[in-house]
Amino acid sequence: MSNNLRTILLLSTLLGGSAAVAQIPTSSEEVRWRAVDPSLAEVARTDAVFRDLVACVVRYQPARSRNLLDTVPGTSAEATILYSFQSRMETCYDYNRTGGRALGWHGNLLRGVIAEVYYHREFPHGVTPANAVPAEATAPWAAPRPAEGDRANGDMVHAMARCVLVRRPADVHALLASTPFSAGERNVMRSLQPDLATCLDTGVELSASRQALRGLFAEAALHYGEAQRGGFARVGRAEGEQQ
Repeated sequence: MSNNLRTILLLSTLLGGSAAVAQIPTSSEEVRWRAVDPSLAEVARTDAVFRDLVACVVRYQPARSRNLLDTVPGTSAEATILYSFQSRMETCYDYNRTGGRALGWHGNLLRGVIAEVYYHREFPHGVTPANAVPAEATAPWAAPRPAEGDRANGDMVHAMARCVLVRRPADVHALLASTPFSAGERNVMRSLQPDLATCLDTGVELSASRQALRGLFAEAALHYGEAQRGGFARVGRAEGEQQ
């Protein structure tokens, strides 16, 4: 990757709208629907609604939602699955809990909440390894996966999260065990800041919301637990393991 300074915006804050439920595709650019950002309390309330919505989607479309996590972020394969959720999310969304307002989200936030559902289901006690995994095994696993045309892609920030997970698996689990938007979550995220900086490529800055970071760590933890079982040859499941 070029050493020129690059800033990745991964804000992913849930936004209230005025029309039907809308999905904003994964993007490296910030998207704002209104001039004033919502308050933290409002975002926390909306986050709870969104998490229930995603749990509903996973319940009705388990294979498709799990397969999403095996795609490389930013690819057409990811976009195809994200788009396919639209009608199911509309039926799962409880408009009454948000006063009849629509809900807007980035694709990376949907991906992260789905990952957390599966992480807690498969690894309720965390992914702290019983035996140390050699660095030479985890380094290639944590690196960005090549995308279409081997271009720099959306997996860059996921690679950062995998790098942090390898360094601090117990702390990442503590983060995911905490309640979203709680003081405990905030404290763990602060403690991980030095590792985030270390794991970012040279010349890259990251601007991310707490929701976005939590989602990145959830997916990294899920894939790490899977790699403990099957080896660190790849991120995600092999094709034969698809549901």
